[in-house]
Amino acid sequence: MQIRELEEGDFGSWSSLILSVYDEIPFATTFEKRPSADELAALMKKKLEGMRDRTVVDFVAVDNGGVVADCEIAKSTETGGLIGILVAREQRRGGIGRRLIEKCADRAKLYKMLEVYAEIDDRNEGAAAFFAACGFREQDGEDSLTMIRNL
Repeated sequence: MQIRELEEGDFGSWSSLILSVYDEIPFATTFEKRPSADELAALMKKKLEGMRDRTVVDFVAVDNGGVVADCEIAKSTETGGLIGILVAREQRRGGIGRRLIEKCADRAKLYKMLEVYAEIDDRNEGAAAFFAACGFREQDGEDSLTMIRNL
């Protein structure tokens, strides 16, 4: 398993990861409906542009040539960013999510981010437990559970 930055050539397997997670647990993604190829292409373009201008950190886990997990921190405030992570079902509970979060957090520190936030749907208890195990703590939120971690 290799962990590295997201690349344009990852589009096919990265898209498949997003669609498979959406089909399994749609509320774990940022999409209100199953994303189209055009929507995924626009998201990939936005991520890559953000990586170039240092407002986005994005690392993927690649196994057998395909993306099996993706973790992103997108700068959302002067000192912090919003984190999101997707891991293929068959790769969960093996430590890859934690490794991705640490890799992204290390890079976010270099970009002068001091904290990261996770916004979690109240129905996603597994994600809340995962983020807590990765050092995040609950913070009062509006429509979702918000967790924060200092870097």
